[in-house]
Amino acid sequence: REWAQVMAPLLVLLKDVMHASPIENCLIGPEEDVKRMKFNIEECSQQQAQAISEGEMKEAEAIYYQKIQMQETASQLIKKKLAVLEEEENNAFKIPLKRVHECHNRANFDISTVLKNHDKVKKRAEQDLHNLVTELEKVNLEDYNATKGFSEEREASNQALKENQQRQEACWTKMEELEQELISLGNFRYEEIKKRAKALERNEKRIVEYQHFLEFVNQHKQLLQLTIKNCELAEEITDTVDEFISSGCNAIERRMRDVEKEIEAKKIEVHEEYLDSFRSMYLTIGDLHYKKERNMEELDKKIQLAHIQQEFAMETFNPKAKEWSQQKKQLNSERKAMEDQIGELRGRANLYIEWFGPTEKALIEAGKDFKHPVEELQETNASRANKLVEYHDLMTRQEDDEAEYAAELAEIERLRALTASQELARLPAPADGPSGTSPTFGSVRGTPHSLSGSMSSSFR
Repeated sequence: REWAQVMAPLLVLLKDVMHASPIENCLIGPEEDVKRMKFNIEECSQQQAQAISEGEMKEAEAIYYQKIQMQETASQLIKKKLAVLEEEENNAFKIPLKRVHECHNRANFDISTVLKNHDKVKKRAEQDLHNLVTELEKVNLEDYNATKGFSEEREASNQALKENQQRQEACWTKMEELEQELISLGNFRYEEIKKRAKALERNEKRIVEYQHFLEFVNQHKQLLQLTIKNCELAEEITDTVDEFISSGCNAIERRMRDVEKEIEAKKIEVHEEYLDSFRSMYLTIGDLHYKKERNMEELDKKIQLAHIQQEFAMETFNPKAKEWSQQKKQLNSERKAMEDQIGELRGRANLYIEWFGPTEKALIEAGKDFKHPVEELQETNASRANKLVEYHDLMTRQEDDEAEYAAELAEIERLRALTASQELARLPAPADGPSGTSPTFGSVRGTPHSLSGSMSSSFR
């Protein structure tokens, strides 16, 4: 019964561990929600790409905000998976491991108590057996001494009786003379026989008591030896139970460590999934933020241009000064709204980075190599800036080519006008001028037009 009480908590713990559900079951619901949200994000991305390709920028901007909202929801769902894994780790690893340690400590305490009790019983039994053996040796010595004394007394009594017999026979021959002596010897014989009878009675009583003591010693000795044997068996059983409990607790702890590793692996998978979600969400909001800033730069240029136009109009009392003033106010209002939107996007981006902090720390501690989305966004923006510089250089070259082309056209027009004036000066009569000069003007005018068309098609 003691061993059953010691092993009962371990068996209950083993039953609970064996009936624990797999780790994957706790993530079924959250994973379905994440998949559904990712599907919605993919659809939103397709709608956004279609709107951009069709030039519907207002609709694309609205889809941008809708996509960001969906990505935030997806990131929260992925974080919910982490919370579920934390709870599962607490229920499937930390609490059972704590129960294992408590069970092991309680079993060690119970086993130690049982061993102490059996050790006390064993020591008492050994002490009783030692005392019993000591008493037996003492009684055996007393019995030996008593037997030896009784034998000596009996020998002495036999010798006295023999002498008495001899003297009695001598007395019988001298009956008449020694009657008085015969009576005395008869009295002596009576006393001696009486004394011998008492000694015999004492000896028989001693023998009976000695036999009873021997029976008691043998019976108690067997019981004490059986008790010692039971204590030794109890020690062996205790060692076996202790080994069983220790091995069971160690096996459960190893299982809990495996569960911990499995949960940690799942956490890393969720953190990597959250990294992908954060990258998509951060790059999306970074793309929108970049475009808003470029839009603000354009608004600043328009405001500056409107201000210059207003100043020119006011200098010349042009009535359009009011229109430029209203346009500047409208542009300033749009810039204020744009600035608020950029501030909101910047705040969201910082919040996303703050949300990503635990995942970044977990991935670094796990030794996972990854490129931070902030660096990716910076590289993307730098690449965009380089492309804009290239486009600007290309447009500048185009403007230079157009200016050169316009200068060439002006030179051709100047030469054509000069040639026409010279031709008119050489003509004899003004009446023949129109019909005579038409082919020449047509020829001269045809040259720049054809040159202009060929240069334009070549630039394109």
